Amino acid sequence: MSKVTALLNKTGLGRMSAVEYQANLSGLNMFFGAVLGLVLTGTEKLSNLQFGLVLFFLAGIVITILFISSARNRILYAALALAYAASFPEMIDFLLKGNDLVPGKIRPTLLVWTLMTIMVEFWAREKSPNAHALGGTSGNEA
Repeated sequence: MSKVTALLNKTGLGRMSAVEYQANLSGLNMFFGAVLGLVLTGTEKLSNLQFGLVLFFLAGIVITILFISSARNRILYAALALAYAASFPEMIDFLLKGNDLVPGKIRPTLLVWTLMTIMVEFWAREKSPNAHALGGTSGNEA
């Protein structure tokens, strides 16, 4: 074991255990779900149909973010989530033919959630004790 690896392990920044990984994802999803609720303040000006469509497309982005940690094509979902998060306000304005229909804080909220999920997903993790018995791996053991 290198000195850097030993130092990282001592500081808690080494490989994540399966429990730490799940705790990270659960915490991120809970936190950013609540933040989205706050960020949506200001959408009262939308009609019910417009608000429903904003929620529909926002749910699609949230699902894409969640797929980063659960799908086989993690890199593709990470790229899609970043693109969707970066373009969400403009996409809504284009689709609903309006201007500034969603609050500006929605973009950084979605981008930070996506980036934090990517960081957790691609952080080195300990091998799952059941990985060899099942013939697979637990994800990112590199």
